[in-house]
Amino acid sequence: MPTAPVTEPTDIDPETEEILADPEVRSAWEALDDPEDREDLIDHVKAMKRYSEGKDKGTPWEEVKARLGL
Repeated sequence: MPTAPVTEPTDIDPETEEILADPEVRSAWEALDDPEDREDLIDHVKAMKRYSEGKDKGTPWEEVKARLGL
């Protein structure tokens, strides 16, 4: 089954460029066929980076369950 070659994003911002410089992220990104999945991967890595740097705050699981009524 032929597959299309992996194409680089055309409108890449510096943060995405930095993320794709990581070989593990690049490999995972290249393994995805759907452009939306690729975008989701980058968004996820950006969010995790913000969280680990303390720029975003997580919500404790118990609080999430209470808000959802679980």
